[in-house]
Amino acid sequence: MSLGGDLWEEIGALADEDAGHVLTRLFVAYESEAELKPDSEMCKEFFKRLEVALSQTVECNLNRR
Repeated sequence: MSLGGDLWEEIGALADEDAGHVLTRLFVAYESEAELKPDSEMCKEFFKRLEVALSQTVECNLNRR
């Protein structure tokens, strides 16, 4: 398993469309896990953090306009 810093470098090297593909695969993996284990704290935390990241990004983009 890679450490966070190593993964940052790999993510940074991706093209934008590939980064979107990684996000989609990650989302689907957690969504599938949540369907199998609805009480999974790991999945709940992932989706909570994803929601916060989306909200912050949208807010930041609105502030730039």
